[in-house]
Amino acid sequence: MSTLTFKCKAKDKQRLDMSWLSKIDTDNLSAIKKIEVCYGSNIYKLSNLFTISGNDFNDIKIINSNTRMDNIGSNLANKKLTIHGDVGYGLAKNMRSGQIYLHGNAGDNACSGMSGGSVYIYGNTGDGLCSLPTGLNQGLVDGFIYVKKNVGSNSIIRMRRGNVIIGGSIGSDSCLELISGSVIILGKIGKNFCHNARRGTIFTKDKSIARKYIRANHTDLTFYNFYKIKINRMLDKSIINCSEPLRYFGTKSGRKLIELFII
Repeated sequence: MSTLTFKCKAKDKQRLDMSWLSKIDTDNLSAIKKIEVCYGSNIYKLSNLFTISGNDFNDIKIINSNTRMDNIGSNLANKKLTIHGDVGYGLAKNMRSGQIYLHGNAGDNACSGMSGGSVYIYGNTGDGLCSLPTGLNQGLVDGFIYVKKNVGSNSIIRMRRGNVIIGGSIGSDSCLELISGSVIILGKIGKNFCHNARRGTIFTKDKSIARKYIRANHTDLTFYNFYKIKINRMLDKSIINCSEPLRYFGTKSGRKLIELFII
């Protein structure tokens, strides 16, 4: 079987809601080409906007994507989606399961309300990664997210569970009201980080945030060593390589059960 491939033909002059991609429930290629979507003020068949080929309807590829293509992978379940190019807002919004591989940059509000699956972004993201979706009060319920480069402000809000790995920096007002889960940040951290957070584990190279936390004198690294091996194997690269991290537990102002590792 060959990957179901959508090669974009349309110019990036109008926004295109791509939420239909996750709703495809037919294995008939001719029927897929006839699906109608709104583009600008007109209705088009998908065959007018994309060159479509392939017959594996659980393994989907998008080629020549652009920043006006929104909601790619929203509500995705049990599918693999590979994207070559940048995308607009709402990537993987309310995603439930499956895998998304983005070889480009993502717009605002990526992975908002995600509850399962894995997302790999080999570029930057805009503001609001794992932000609160409309009608829900958790930005990330569960799942695995890797961003190779930088993440914007107002990201990772009320994270419940899961793992977020950021290879670059993160903007201000991020990790607010953290409930649980693990976050790795290899670059710089913006202002107002982890405000009103309750629990969770942070791994970072940015020593500047440590002044708000209490140094743990007797450090048990059992969890740290287990997690380091797990993440490095998942990404097949050395994300965490520090053998003797500085461990902090709890904040100096308030009884917040945040565990911090300076790596």
